[in-house]
Amino acid sequence: MDKRTILLLVLEAAVACGSGQPNVLLLVVDDLRPVLGCYGDPVAVTPNIDALARDATVFTRAYAQQALCGPSRTSFLTSRRPDTTRLYDVHSYWRRHAGNFTTLPQYFRDHGYHTVSAGKIFHPGIVSNHSDDQPYSWSEAPYHPPTQAHKQDPVCLGSDGSLHTNIYCPVQVEEQPGGSLPDIQTTRHSIAWLREWAGRAPQPSQPPPQQPNPTATQQPNPTATQQPFFLAVGFHKPHIPLKFPKQFLDLYPIQSVPLAPNRGLPPGLPPVAWNPWNDLRWREDIAALNVSFPYGPMPDEYARYIRQGYYAATSYTDSLIGDLLTTLDHLFPDTIVAFIGDHGTGGGPKQTLLRHTLALPGHTQTLPTATLMPPRQALPPFLPVQGHQIPAGYHSTHRTPVTHNILQMITPQLEQVVNLCHKTLPRRVQQGGGWSTVVLVELVDLFPTLVDLAGLPALPSCPKDSRQVKVCTEGMSLTHLMHPRQGEGSKGTPNSDTRHGNSNKKTNSWDVMINELLINTAKPSQANEVSWSEEIRLLTETNINHRDHIAGEFKLWSKKTKPETRLKQQKSTKILLEVQKPLNLPQGTEKRAAFSQYPRPGATPSQHPDSDQPHTRDTTVMGYSIRTDRFRYTAWLRFDNKTYRPDWNSMIAEELYDHKIDPSEDHNVAGKWLYRGQKKAVYSMLVRGWRRAGKHS
Repeated sequence: MDKRTILLLVLEAAVACGSGQPNVLLLVVDDLRPVLGCYGDPVAVTPNIDALARDATVFTRAYAQQALCGPSRTSFLTSRRPDTTRLYDVHSYWRRHAGNFTTLPQYFRDHGYHTVSAGKIFHPGIVSNHSDDQPYSWSEAPYHPPTQAHKQDPVCLGSDGSLHTNIYCPVQVEEQPGGSLPDIQTTRHSIAWLREWAGRAPQPSQPPPQQPNPTATQQPNPTATQQPFFLAVGFHKPHIPLKFPKQFLDLYPIQSVPLAPNRGLPPGLPPVAWNPWNDLRWREDIAALNVSFPYGPMPDEYARYIRQGYYAATSYTDSLIGDLLTTLDHLFPDTIVAFIGDHGTGGGPKQTLLRHTLALPGHTQTLPTATLMPPRQALPPFLPVQGHQIPAGYHSTHRTPVTHNILQMITPQLEQVVNLCHKTLPRRVQQGGGWSTVVLVELVDLFPTLVDLAGLPALPSCPKDSRQVKVCTEGMSLTHLMHPRQGEGSKGTPNSDTRHGNSNKKTNSWDVMINELLINTAKPSQANEVSWSEEIRLLTETNINHRDHIAGEFKLWSKKTKPETRLKQQKSTKILLEVQKPLNLPQGTEKRAAFSQYPRPGATPSQHPDSDQPHTRDTTVMGYSIRTDRFRYTAWLRFDNKTYRPDWNSMIAEELYDHKIDPSEDHNVAGKWLYRGQKKAVYSMLVRGWRRAGKHS
């Protein structure tokens, strides 16, 4: 259940307002995964985010608590986990449903900040009381772009000359309803607000500053206001549909867009963990492909277009972020900046195209066409004509980098990301002007971290039952991790230049590389007594009977195991001795585990009820996942949607992945006798929960 997300925070912001507290800008990007240059993706063109990340402390393992917009945003904006907010869908408001919990912007407002929202911050609708949590969180009425009302309109022009409701939707902006797109309107509104705020309450005794740029319309005024601001700006893209200015396609010629290397259903994946991407199937372009339910793979030809569209939509958002940050740097250069993706999305590996999944995509073997692929049509006539010009200079000109230290985390469900254990990689590695760390962090840590950076009163830790507690955190502040400890870390390359390293290996962040760290899953040595492929085969053979496994009885071999197979397993055991060692989890000021969860209406994929986004009243199974330095373990349990409690004695399925030898999660080893000790250890940590996984546990 890897739910990785991105977060950037300026750490050392000078005080720019008379109150003695720094301004704060929170940027939230919907469904953003790390297809970014600063994360080593050689395809992505994201110069503005790369510049923001260049002087950064990079947390390469940060986890969302649920891979769905409403629950994830409610979780990190209240610093409470889904079992506390009791929000697993988008059909309830936490203040009425769970407790009157104080939000991140509300806390800043209560401590003297002027709080403002533009775009998508809270999930819209009943999740935020149809008001973006007004009147609690914001000092002004939240801004929503008018063109968002046309989100699902048939505006995607295809080569057949007709308009369609598609997933893949490059558009001509001026031809859209309202003559614009939502994120463009949100960016323009936010820039206008910053300029207006900078012009408030000028100091009469101060002469106007000289304008070095004659085209500038506004100059920074450090004494413009005595009140600090908390400005939250939310971008919709690259959330589906992938609607963006068609000029951004020129950054990614279709023949240069790589397919996911692992496009089939992985063996050993429990049916309950499968994501059948129901939210895509009703779109015209996907429906025309006649893909079978639930496992039918997306045709490679169209999967390539979807990946192209995701890259282009990400670059589109990057360009808008550059415009906004340029204005911020000019007017309020001392602002704390937080940049976060709410939970990420799938990208094609293991057929994961949406975000509603607990499995980490990465299987390399395709399944037989006869069993999964129905007779299908040619590509639908919905693809736009290629070859429009990108805005001049965008892909070659970088925005002036932010010159502050920045905290950065990575997005959810990054396929085959390098998740080395702490013994393999230094806990902190210097990256140019910033730092990279592999410690585990979670999105619930955002709230207490920003509070600490702004110098506000620290949040107390939530008690076990916090329904009556308005202000507390189920995370922890990360400020103590933002500066390298003396003697740790080594020189590295700047974050934004990762993809331009000296490695000749061809890969990208959809696959197995991050920060020039690559795991080669080919056989490691010809000298091994058992080949790498045979070793992996042995790990995936001889499943333990589930009933015996749950009862704690482990069979070394089944009765039908041949003597020669036992001999091979003994040899494999010799090679994998380290697998059998007890977990050696880091101590001190770092989390020993991260926790996530996801609901299901049943043990198998379904369309009605929707197994991707079930209503809480339909939820009968909950997947609880724990991520340690080395393992990802998920327990799929029966769930009572009246009491909001799982039944730990009713296990539907289990998943266990060893990221040291299987970073792509191709082999579920939950039923393998070699891992019985490791599984028992991570299961015990999962049952004890996040409170026992903290720095003092």
